[in-house]
Amino acid sequence: MENTDAFFQGLYYETHISLVWQVVNALPSDNDLVKINEDNCRFLKALAALNEGAPEAAEEIPQTAAELQRLDLKLNLLLEIVGQLLASQRPLPAPTQVRLGAAGIEWLAEDCPPAGAQVCIELYLRSELPSPLRFHGVAVPVGEVQGSSAGSTRVQVRFVGLNATLQADLEKFIFRRHRRSIAQRQA
Repeated sequence: MENTDAFFQGLYYETHISLVWQVVNALPSDNDLVKINEDNCRFLKALAALNEGAPEAAEEIPQTAAELQRLDLKLNLLLEIVGQLLASQRPLPAPTQVRLGAAGIEWLAEDCPPAGAQVCIELYLRSELPSPLRFHGVAVPVGEVQGSSAGSTRVQVRFVGLNATLQADLEKFIFRRHRRSIAQRQA
């Protein structure tokens, strides 16, 4: 029997976030995969910039540092307001337990795709950002979860079509989240 946790042997990001999936008849064309990969890379880079905040300013330019901080606060406030507006118009599904790795994703579901199904997944990493990460892959239902609500099943999807750049950006995102969780536990 295949080891279903093979793509979680390295670091992974575990959290409660909104996820939407659907079975698709076929994987996207090569051109569509290029666009999906580019969109995902752009989103992960923007998310990293938002999470990092304004860069630490040099001591010799305190006025510039103060202005950068004000701009950063204004941008964050604007994103929060726009995110709230969009969220009220397009509510996301309830968050679920998700484990994201560089090669695949796992979540808990009452309704799950059949084994071997080709799946499109939209993953909403931050509720205030209406853009999702979008992945395609092959579903592998793992089995019922012991002690959970009736009918909850662990579902894994092995990603298909990630290019090297997206793979690297995804690994960086997972590493930063892992490092942040360790820092929070030690604080």
